Amino acid sequence: MRNRPPRIRSPFLYATAVILPLGAAYILGVATLQARGSSYLAVTDLYLHRTVDVVIAVWSFWVASSVGSFLNVVAWRMPRGQSINGRSHCPRCLTQLKARDNFPVFGWLALRGRCRNCRLPVSPRYPIVEAVVGLSLTAVAVAEVYQVSLPHQGQHYGGPLWLPELDPVILVTIAYHIVGLTLCWALGLIRIDGNRLPTNLTYFAVAVTALPILIFPTLMVVTWQMKVQADWQPEGRYIDAMIRVITALVAATALGRYLAKGFCPMADPKLDPLGKSTGRLIDLIVILAIPALLVGWQASPAVVVLAAVLAFWIRPMMPRQSDALGRFAIAMPWAVTFQIVFWQRLASVDATTGLPFPLWPSENSSPGVLLFWLFMLGLVPFWLRESPTDIDVDADPNTGDAECSGDSVFNEIVLDQEDSDSGRELGDESEAASETNERERDSRSEENEI
Repeated sequence: MRNRPPRIRSPFLYATAVILPLGAAYILGVATLQARGSSYLAVTDLYLHRTVDVVIAVWSFWVASSVGSFLNVVAWRMPRGQSINGRSHCPRCLTQLKARDNFPVFGWLALRGRCRNCRLPVSPRYPIVEAVVGLSLTAVAVAEVYQVSLPHQGQHYGGPLWLPELDPVILVTIAYHIVGLTLCWALGLIRIDGNRLPTNLTYFAVAVTALPILIFPTLMVVTWQMKVQADWQPEGRYIDAMIRVITALVAATALGRYLAKGFCPMADPKLDPLGKSTGRLIDLIVILAIPALLVGWQASPAVVVLAAVLAFWIRPMMPRQSDALGRFAIAMPWAVTFQIVFWQRLASVDATTGLPFPLWPSENSSPGVLLFWLFMLGLVPFWLRESPTDIDVDADPNTGDAECSGDSVFNEIVLDQEDSDSGRELGDESEAASETNERERDSRSEENEI
């Protein structure tokens, strides 16, 4: 009998099967725990509030994972000079994906990791990126909507009846941080493939993170949003915003030049401005500039050290072609996510001691804390250092190498299969050649005997 293709379920069924049990468990579990600790609230009084939590989280993840799906396209097409417009298609048979197949994360699961048309495997990188980016952006959105991260409006997280805050300032701040974090992910996904950052993306990333601060200074999350006088207003602080942008760019350049000894030791902007190592240095500075603009230069050393630790930790999980700079670039968005989500806990001043979190740098920190993190920063080039041959070679996005492919995992499998096939072919050819040589030697020996 002819083998029939497997039946493909709707991705919405997969999403429903995952979200409904988790959402119900959260609503019932959290509501029960909160009602148990309250003397005037029943469990049923909290169901609606916890349902709002689930709706906000699910909607945020769906939008954020869709952003991750778009970033897959950006990371694949932009280094090759291709347009990012147009619908997604299968990288093998070039068939355009249907809307239900392009559903983030669950579309790949519904197709069982294969193209609907050609049934060839589709790299698991696509749903992994969608899920990781979705979780990162969702964490920032939920934290700021519920004022976990930005308490400057007066409402503090806590209590059984906590509700989201959706005033214009918070919404603009969330949009700014989401866009900045999305750009961090785009830069990381391109560098993890060994590709140079496109020039137009570099200019766009710096402009989109710097100009909003100059236009709307309230986007600077600094000391006055933690504890200030009642009549203080951040509007109109354009000089402070300009200083923020300048110091962030200077700090990123200084950190990049220092970290270059580990990521690109051969970089020389003066004597070799067009060299590959100098290009890697420019990419490193851009990767550092976006977080510095988002969180300020004071917190940048701690964010960089955290990203370096994550880069070292995820090394076994990365493709074998990835280099230290790529792993550092892909870890940076997670470090920025941590800083934004826990901003209040890390930078707010303690009422008893009058100091912020003891060991995390912020605008309120003492010089000793900043010096400590600069010392820790000095160790980064040593544990992320690689050999010069690995450091100073970038992939060509126009080749078919697996290290610069958007679906490197699948390409590794294909390349391995091709290598084994070619090995078998070479083995067959060598065996045939040896048999021919033996026959020729036998014929020569018979002629000599005659």
